[in-house]
Formats: sequence, structure tokens, C-alpha cells
Amino acid sequence: MMQSCPVCHEGMVATRIRHVQTWEDRVVVFENVPAEVCRRCGEILFTGPIVDRLNQVLWSMGPATSTMEVPVYDLSVA
Repeated sequence: MMQSCPVCHEGMVATRIRHVQTWEDRVVVFENVPAEVCRRCGEILFTGPIVDRLNQVLWSMGPATSTMEVPVYDLSVA
């Protein structure tokens, strides 16, 4: 369903994205998440069922499909 962006009112495009979420002390990466993305400002919207699915995965914290190593930068160090 095509809708307007709640931020800039431009049209949204249905696509699949990588969604990065922090959960407790972890960073969780979701691949191929259906979303609507604003063509102008990049605002991302998920439908209710997608949010439910993301939450279900976070709450269960079952085995991941894969893992990745990422760098961490601490900006509080002067």
C-alpha cells in the first residue's frame, strides 16, 4: 500500500532492507525485512505484522541464521 511519508510527505517505496536493532546488551541485524522507505528522506515504516515478527525473534532469541563481526568505536575517549 503506497502511502505518504509522515516526515516529509513524499511517496514511499516498498522494498526489503537490513534493519539493525539493539536489544538488551546485543546488536541484532535483520536481513530482507519488508519495509516502506521514503524516496526523499529515507524514513522507514514497518507494517504491524512485520513489527510483531521482529519482536517475536527478539523475545525468543533463537539461533541466528549467521553472525558477523563489527568494529566498535567509543567516542567518550578523548
